[in-house]
Amino acid sequence: MGRRLPFMLGAAIVSAAMLAGCGGGAPKELDGLWAGGPAACEAGLGVRFRDDAVAAHLEGAEEVLLEAPRYALQRPGARVRVRIDYAPPGGRAASPVRGVLVLERGEDGWLSAVAHRLEDARTGSALVRLRGDAMARIFRLRRCGADAWIEGLRGR
Repeated sequence: MGRRLPFMLGAAIVSAAMLAGCGGGAPKELDGLWAGGPAACEAGLGVRFRDDAVAAHLEGAEEVLLEAPRYALQRPGARVRVRIDYAPPGGRAASPVRGVLVLERGEDGWLSAVAHRLEDARTGSALVRLRGDAMARIFRLRRCGADAWIEGLRGR
């Protein structure tokens, strides 16, 4: 028991830190439909950040991209930065593998993936793609419709 105590304390501290940083539902800065441009917005094609999933939408149909997301707002406001810890798609929420996606909104209003990795809790290993990450292509989005974070409230 004496040898396992430091390990158990360390695991408890790490778990508490992870839970404290990963709060509840999607932040208000990510409300609404997000898409790759005006044509996609008009077609109803885009991504919604929900409490239970991050999902792609196409005219009423939906495809889950990220399951069981835990959002951590790292920087609020117009230049929002959000960390999303998620389960791999396909009903493997109990898997020891978790994804970590960090999205950041630039001054131009576009939301982009600035970091993405897969972590295995069993081994402590992480997979980081240096090039050709599909998440970087998928998560280059702009909010559909009026956006108070970028346009402000004047003139409405």
